Amino acid sequence: MKFVEGHGILGRIRFVDGTMPSYDRTYLVISVTNDYIEVLNVSSIRGKERKLAFPTNERLRNYNPPFVMPSFVKLDSLTRVPQSDWEHLQILNNGRVLDVNELKRIKSML
Repeated sequence: MKFVEGHGILGRIRFVDGTMPSYDRTYLVISVTNDYIEVLNVSSIRGKERKLAFPTNERLRNYNPPFVMPSFVKLDSLTRVPQSDWEHLQILNNGRVLDVNELKRIKSML
């Protein structure tokens, strides 16, 4: 599977604490190498507006594409995913990527 920075993906990736989520979640690809990708957890804002006040969460100003609902990233969730774990990940929105300036803004906050 070929990932690029700014892709939205869906799947199950271990949380930073090592536990596996019980359902598929959305992620934003932050960086790509031949051996791994780095991703941030993405969550829709609906019903979680209070979480935007946390300093570790940042609203995506231009979320579509690749996400269809207003969303935020969890800046403290940066995770490295080895190529061996890519098999069950699905690229969202036909491979359309996050706005390049929005991606730069998010990366500058890490």
